[in-house]
This record gives sequence, structure tokens and C-alpha cells, in this order.
Amino acid sequence: MANFILRQAKEEDCEEIMRLIKELAEYEKMPEQVKISADVLKRDGFGKEKYFDCLVAEPVTPDGSGEGGQLIGYVLFFYIYSTWEGRACYMEDLYVTPEWRGKGIGTALWVEVTKIALSKDCKRLQWSVLDWNTPSVELYKRRGGINITVEEGWHAFRMTRPVMEDFVEKNGPKN
Repeated sequence: MANFILRQAKEEDCEEIMRLIKELAEYEKMPEQVKISADVLKRDGFGKEKYFDCLVAEPVTPDGSGEGGQLIGYVLFFYIYSTWEGRACYMEDLYVTPEWRGKGIGTALWVEVTKIALSKDCKRLQWSVLDWNTPSVELYKRRGGINITVEEGWHAFRMTRPVMEDFVEKNGPKN
């Protein structure tokens, strides 16, 4: 029997999910990059317009439930669209706390997201990983992930909000 339970995240999990997001940011050596709060998670994941979905892992409690309150992992994902293939899913975060790693939790979360994506007729699952995170890179490759930077030459780009605003200001139509 597994010593953890996976379930759909609930609004009341947002404080715990934020704790895990901050742990992941620390692990990725970018703690200052976390700009959101539990309230933003509540709005964006459980409000009128749902921008993401999230599954969580928690340890099994003595009564066999997982309602102990402390989360030990999560996967946050959302849907995207490929003009070449159609529906796709993007896995933004996959994280398990250090003391629970190596127990199959990360793989179980990954499998669940993949099953959800398949049930929604997604043609692919995408995610990013930092180049120095060799354990994760190797795990993804062993499980069938394709490093599209290496294999296909794709590079990911991003614009922050100030850059977006500047771009529109400098390049948008002049009224």
C-alpha cells in the first residue's frame, strides 16, 4: 500500500501549495522570483476563470485518509494549444519535498497529469527544466521525455510584464 494519497487540490490547500512553490523556488535557486500569494492561487485556480489545475500529494494518516493538512508534493498544469497538433498540456511545476523523494510520488503525480491530458485528447505534454537539474533531466529522459532544445533546436522565450508593456508602447499602433 502506498504511504501517500493523490487528490485534486482544493481552495483550502492554497497556503500549503504556496509553501511548496517557495520550496521549489529555493531548490531552483530563484526564491526572489515568486511574486504570487495564496490569494492569487485561489483566484486563478478556484475562481470564475480557472487558469490552472493542480493535484497534490499528502501522507496517509493513521485513519487511512490523507487529511492531515501537510502536503508533500504537487503538480500544477494547464492547457495550451499547438497549431501543428492541437490540444496540449503544460506541466508548470512538479515538486516533491526532499524527505519524500524516491518514494514514487513524483512519478505518480506525473502519471496522473498524463492520464488527465490523454483523457482531454491532448497530443503532447510539455514542461521545462533548468539545465543544471541533472537528476530531473535524466529522470525525464529515462521516462520518454524528449529534450526539444537538443533534439529539435527549440528555445523558450519569455517577456515579463514590464517588457510586455514597453513592447506594446513602442510597437503598437499610434493613435
